[in-house]
Amino acid sequence: MERIDTVNDYFKPVTTANKWSGFFFWSSIVFSCLVFFTDENRLYNTGANIIFIMVTVAYFIVSNWVGLFILREAQGKRRVHLLSNALGVKLDDEHTNFFYNNTQKESLIRLGMNVFENTLFTWRVTEEMAKAERVKVVFYILFFILLTLINGININFISIIAQTIFTTGIIVNVIKLEILRSSCKQLFYEFRQVFLTNGTNYTEKLAAILLQLAFKYETTVASMGVHTSDKKFKKINPSVTEEWEKVKENLSL
Repeated sequence: MERIDTVNDYFKPVTTANKWSGFFFWSSIVFSCLVFFTDENRLYNTGANIIFIMVTVAYFIVSNWVGLFILREAQGKRRVHLLSNALGVKLDDEHTNFFYNNTQKESLIRLGMNVFENTLFTWRVTEEMAKAERVKVVFYILFFILLTLINGININFISIIAQTIFTTGIIVNVIKLEILRSSCKQLFYEFRQVFLTNGTNYTEKLAAILLQLAFKYETTVASMGVHTSDKKFKKINPSVTEEWEKVKENLSL
């Protein structure tokens, strides 16, 4: 028996598109600077402007294509399979094995357990992702501040850097990541408290609370539009799986 997750295939195009988006983003920065520094050479300046416009449009198309289409489709597939696994109904033809580490029978209780597990893994993955993103943002801001303190530097060059940092989504994306991390951490402890208090004995009240928390989690994931790193997931999967098993043991689940 091995771990199978066909739903993950829908996230692979997201990863590829994000790489292209990053390439176009940094290319736009390079050529925006070239436009500034080749101002006195008409031929080079014209070429730099043309390429700058092309990579900027490409960045706009790819980044929005990720957020508005392929990421939403992948997350939608994941939600469908969540319900299929929890309720024992084949809502699609996708197949996973050992994606959810729960032994509850198909029910709303199992749905709550699955989302409870999701909150832990999403929290831990985004926590790992945030470490690197925080360093990047601090570096960008410090670099911008340093530029403003240098005497004699051209104000137009400073405006290019400012536009890059504050209008291209760098900081907004980090804020979304932090919101997702913080929300999943909070939801994890809310789920834990619910199962600690109620156990897994089905009641309409417990089902309603679990559904409310499940909807809250899915709404947060969808609204933030963050693609969690598969590389980070694979790195921490063994330790977080061990943590999850310990949580279940402590709660007698």
